[in-house]
Amino acid sequence: MMVTQVNLFNRYRPQNLNEIVGQEAISRILSNALLKQRVAGAYLLRGSRGSGKTSVARILCKAVNCEQLKGSTTCGECNGCKFALHDAVEIDAASNRGIDAVRDLIETLPFRPQHVDKKFIIIDEAHQLTSAALNALLKVVEEPPKHVHFVFCTTENPSTDTDTDKAFVTLSSRCQILQFKKVAPKAMLDKLARICLAENTIVSRDILISIISKSDGSLRDAENILDSILTLSGSEPPERIIQFLYGEVEQLSLELFRNCCIGTSTDSLLSARKLWDSGANPIEVAEFLVKFVTDCLYLKHELTVYRPSDTVEQLKEISNNIEESILTTIAEHFTTLSRSNRDDLLSLELAICDIFTYRTEKTVLVASDIEVW
Repeated sequence: MMVTQVNLFNRYRPQNLNEIVGQEAISRILSNALLKQRVAGAYLLRGSRGSGKTSVARILCKAVNCEQLKGSTTCGECNGCKFALHDAVEIDAASNRGIDAVRDLIETLPFRPQHVDKKFIIIDEAHQLTSAALNALLKVVEEPPKHVHFVFCTTENPSTDTDTDKAFVTLSSRCQILQFKKVAPKAMLDKLARICLAENTIVSRDILISIISKSDGSLRDAENILDSILTLSGSEPPERIIQFLYGEVEQLSLELFRNCCIGTSTDSLLSARKLWDSGANPIEVAEFLVKFVTDCLYLKHELTVYRPSDTVEQLKEISNNIEESILTTIAEHFTTLSRSNRDDLLSLELAICDIFTYRTEKTVLVASDIEVW
């Protein structure tokens, strides 16, 4: 019989606030709140995906109910630790966003939890609640029953453009807001290395760095990618595993970037055509190129770049042979493309032509300055 294993993300999910990766300020705020018994009635955890919002909500639920809490560290043995999440209510607002679901929730709030003292209401993707549902929550969030705590998790920053956004801004004002940030590459690398050690598996630094680059600051994404990579580790060489992560797109995008920086317009247009023929999306290519610009600027100022070693060597060569003003121009044009809705080859080719127009004009200006001198 096949045994279903728990994925890495859930297997190594943090169990205490000091285990949360990359959110030190938030861990400290909540640890002090627990120490001083000043846990708020409602929190809004806001930030990028995979940054630990739901994990923090669950940890806070257990910590508030732990009978032998030491600072902010739960004992893991008492009824509070074992059953707090049984009494918690977790709602996915993406699929339960209407007024009826919220009314049903509100009707249950007067009833005390079965196993513990405090009941936590954890609402994921809270920005997807309808304006009617958000308005229905306002009063109970402002004055919750003494045994109830609300934790709203969202990846969005509300605006005041629509009725739903206005309602969400109003709800936010009744919460203590904690802003989560993308997990830093160094912190992510340390966590992935610890997982590999615990799994008794050797994964090269280049592969781990490739995973970090692919995950874009989301630790959950990084751990899920690592889960897939571990099935290949040992049976495939590192180069093939990195290619598995990106296909040809990253390497072809690096070739295009090199040509845009220190090559010719003809070579750049040929690289763009090669990317298009490989099935790459121009918007995805533009995002790669913007990141390469950032890497080159970092390397110019002798900062660490989290890329595979051979990629870093290529970027070092490029950064040593290009001016920052040209890098800035490349970033501007490809940022515009990445934010557009255009995914055709022509949009990529036009961006390349604009870059070489700037390079030509700059060369003419430099030449004229030399003549005057």
